[in-house]
Amino acid sequence: MNWRQEGAVDETLRVDRPPRFVWDLPVGPLRSRFEPVLEMRALLPQAAIECRCRCFKWLNRDGKTVVRLRIEHNRVLDSERGQYCDLNTRIRVLPVKGYHKPRQRVVKALANHSGLRPAGTCQAQLAAALSASGRRPQDYASKLAIRLEPHMRSDMAGQIILRHLLAALKANEAGLRADLDSEFLHDFRVAVRRTRSALGQLKGIFPREVVDRFAPRFAWLGQVTGPPRDLDVYLLNFEQYKASLPISIREDLDPLYDFLKARQKKAQQAMVEALDSPDYRQLIDAWSDFLLAPLPEQPSAPNALVPIRELADRRIWHIYRRILEQGRAIGADTPAEALHELRKQCKKLRYLMEFFQSLYTKERIKRLIKILKGLQENLGDHQDFEVQELTLKAFSREMMESRSVPSETLLAMGILVQDLDRRRLSARDEFADRFNDFASADHQSAFRELFRAGPRRKAS
Repeated sequence: MNWRQEGAVDETLRVDRPPRFVWDLPVGPLRSRFEPVLEMRALLPQAAIECRCRCFKWLNRDGKTVVRLRIEHNRVLDSERGQYCDLNTRIRVLPVKGYHKPRQRVVKALANHSGLRPAGTCQAQLAAALSASGRRPQDYASKLAIRLEPHMRSDMAGQIILRHLLAALKANEAGLRADLDSEFLHDFRVAVRRTRSALGQLKGIFPREVVDRFAPRFAWLGQVTGPPRDLDVYLLNFEQYKASLPISIREDLDPLYDFLKARQKKAQQAMVEALDSPDYRQLIDAWSDFLLAPLPEQPSAPNALVPIRELADRRIWHIYRRILEQGRAIGADTPAEALHELRKQCKKLRYLMEFFQSLYTKERIKRLIKILKGLQENLGDHQDFEVQELTLKAFSREMMESRSVPSETLLAMGILVQDLDRRRLSARDEFADRFNDFASADHQSAFRELFRAGPRRKAS
């Protein structure tokens, strides 16, 4: 049996049913505290606890309540067996205003009872409930946390990285199928992109036939998950779209939301059908088998036995130099395609640095990733504004042909397209300063010192 002294609760809110998203909560202090944490993520049940309470009052000689006790018997639903099992019994000592000393005496008496021990925190209660459900706090994170050793053979390191990405892919599959929130699909696609990048950039660690077998299949997976993600982004940005318009015409844009939502639903269904296909299941099964297979003692791949730190230095430095070369060639009149290509190279560099960050001094690698992020943000904004501008123009034409959309909506969309074009041009104008900062002498020196140390072999 546990006892716990109960303090004041910061915020309480009574709701008719559990909220799914933070915007389902009424505007107020509780919502304000949750918004920066939850953002667009759904609140999903993780554990079911049944609590049976018995309440007692401690009265003084005048018959006034000076202490309240609540004995709670908690049971948690075991997800595997489908039945409740005992979690704990807790005694809560609840405060009564103006009677602090009697509560202290009760707490002291309970603490001295040999059969009782102080209860854990709410986090400990949550951890116990999650454990019974087969989960643990923070058992999933979208950020990479891969531990590698510098002298590890490269094919072994590659397997470890790709197993981590496969686990992330599997962890998000059920959520994206059910369309619980947009981030399940986002994280799934990030795992796919990272897998494709690893296959393409960790050159020579696996046999050529393995790369040729799996790379096109992961490219297919990226294609079938792309349309619903694009529409998710438009829906997530919709309030920003409205806010960019004059107040008097913001509501005219609402039919676009209905159009996007209908499109997203169809794209979601098409994606689930693709994931239900034999092609997808065969890909995941074959990929799992390959990543779990023992490595050959004498591999045929030319870089399989190269120490991973040496390969990481080589590949990161190679992509970094390519980015400098491509960026310096971009001028005011350079076609937008050059910026798009540069953005792809920056993604490759970012993924490599994140794959191998455990091989480097934490502070130094994180600083260089932050420097790269600054350039990536600019290139990403330019690409996103251009794609959104072109796509909204296409949507406008389609909606116009249907003749079921008010002309005011089409006019509002036209103004929105103009705003996106303005922001695209602004990002383009900002590129030179962002790239010059990335390519500064100090930053080049930092990249050189971290990734050019030690012996080098010719890249294969």
